[in-house]
Amino acid sequence: MKKFLIVFLISAYGFAQSSVNDYKYVIVPKKYEFLKEENKYRLNTLTKFMLEEGNFNAVYSDEMPADLRLDPCKGLKVDVINNSGLFTTKLNVVFKDCGDRVIFTSEEGKSKIKEYQGAYHEALKRAFVSVKALNYKYQPKEESVTVAAVPATPVTPAAKVEKPVVTEKEAVTPAVVNTEARVSKSALGTLYAQPIENGYQLVDMSPKVVMYLKATSQQHMYIAQKGSLSGTVYKDGSNWYFEFYKDGKLKKELLDIKF
Repeated sequence: MKKFLIVFLISAYGFAQSSVNDYKYVIVPKKYEFLKEENKYRLNTLTKFMLEEGNFNAVYSDEMPADLRLDPCKGLKVDVINNSGLFTTKLNVVFKDCGDRVIFTSEEGKSKIKEYQGAYHEALKRAFVSVKALNYKYQPKEESVTVAAVPATPVTPAAKVEKPVVTEKEAVTPAVVNTEARVSKSALGTLYAQPIENGYQLVDMSPKVVMYLKATSQQHMYIAQKGSLSGTVYKDGSNWYFEFYKDGKLKKELLDIKF
């Protein structure tokens, strides 16, 4: 039974390792849900410190670098789950992707220290033992580029010809290619904006979360995540639009958002 448990844990770590290595950043919140204040008991500070000890590129949610703000799916969101009982403090570390799918859950860290800060710190450090066992190393996905071979065109010597008679031709104006995306109305219907940390989540009538908006330095401009699609949501006049690339083509959807 003990051998089976060891093999199971090694397999679980191996699976998580192949997942977490795909992400460049880990985003640390300023506040955990089970605590009433930001960085209460310095638990968020300790989380960032422990991540950096495990070679993770940890950043606070309000200090994200430009490439992460433009593409939130480059980062994992870290959370700490409190499963404490009456006499024992129990914490788990959880990694989620930009779609809130759980990528990794640590082993439970426990402490029987009576004082809150000491108990939380000890339990978190013990939970991070399994996080450090991942041996994280960022491995960006490489995009393969296929270069097609162009056959050489044989050169035929020009024959000697008489000097041609030059006649004036009407100048041809080159056609201008319009790269502006065509606007299509979103099939999502009316969406309602609910405030979350650093932005909004958009829900439909279900209510179901269909899109996340992250605030930028520009007013009425948001970084948007809709399932696997990343783009921007912005206001133009009285209308809201979602612009994104799909299959290499720029798309633009008209949204009906109620703030």
